[in-house]
Amino acid sequence: MKNIKPFSAFYYMKENRGRSVLCIFMMFLATLMFLAGNYIHSVLYPFEKEFEYSDKLVVVSLQSTDEEFKDFADFTKAVEKDDKLEFVMSSAYGFLSMQHRTVINLNVGGWSYVFNSVQDMQEVFDHLGIEGDFSKCKHRSMIISQDFAKDRGIKLGDKVDHSFDKNLDGEYTVDAMIDDGGFCTFYIYEDDENLGRLYVYSDTMEGEELYDYVKNLAGDRKVQVSAPERDEVLPQFYVFYVLFYVIDILIAVVLAVTINSVVTGQYLKRTYEFGVYRALGRSGKEVKAKVAAEVLSMNVIACLMGFAATFLFTYLINELLYKQKGLYLLYSSKIGFIGFLICDVLIALPLIMSKGRLMGKADVTEF
Repeated sequence: MKNIKPFSAFYYMKENRGRSVLCIFMMFLATLMFLAGNYIHSVLYPFEKEFEYSDKLVVVSLQSTDEEFKDFADFTKAVEKDDKLEFVMSSAYGFLSMQHRTVINLNVGGWSYVFNSVQDMQEVFDHLGIEGDFSKCKHRSMIISQDFAKDRGIKLGDKVDHSFDKNLDGEYTVDAMIDDGGFCTFYIYEDDENLGRLYVYSDTMEGEELYDYVKNLAGDRKVQVSAPERDEVLPQFYVFYVLFYVIDILIAVVLAVTINSVVTGQYLKRTYEFGVYRALGRSGKEVKAKVAAEVLSMNVIACLMGFAATFLFTYLINELLYKQKGLYLLYSSKIGFIGFLICDVLIALPLIMSKGRLMGKADVTEF
């Protein structure tokens, strides 16, 4: 009795291909939220390299008044005497990074570092693990990644200024490129008269430990200790994540209502079928399990097709478009998976519960 063929979930799908394909297609749409989440997180992904640099390098800047200048000089001496810390000093003037595009066509600016000499830059690069040919670097040199260069259409030796990017305050020559996948901008700007920024690093500490150590060393001195870039950048992306999840839930509700409308008619026509199952001795739990198996079978097929289509799309768009622009669309991400999971559960679970309850009450004697 329990091996009766019509009771199989796949038997229903085989005998009702058209309806099953329609349901599978609607469930397939839920996997698009996985792709949408990957797009959202791909905007943050290039900052990962910058976060890594910021974890290893604490920036301490001079304020403007004479009293603060004394504090900065005193703090510099304290860092110099500390056996756990190393530092290089650079100009107090701020330098912004050029803007770069993202896979969602949003222009954003990355982090920037300015060094007073090639030697200082090389010392810091050695600590950060950045490699490259810096033999042509000099005053007013700019160093960017190869991906950054592709994104902005820059070649080695190009000169860029404010007309090229509004964040640039003068003319700089791209004298070196690195292969780190990030979008930092590194400058060399020789300025011995206005030194007022320290890049502090350590061979034994990094991240929050290094930041807290430098912050404690500064104490009450009026110097500006920049927080890790991670703490400054991530909150700016929260609005994207919140908006994504709100849209994700709205789409899930629309799909759930649409699929439920389509499936309800199908199951109402099958009330007699399930009534016969009950008359043959199938319990309500078994009937509900059959409904769940049918929905989950279609759902699994939809997910497999959706993920396959997503990976194929990601591969093609990366190879044919994004890599030429120095960009990269992630194949997977936590936010993408959570977005898909929310959408999929909101579609499948109400369907299983409502139709299972409806068919579990079917009684052949009512016909």
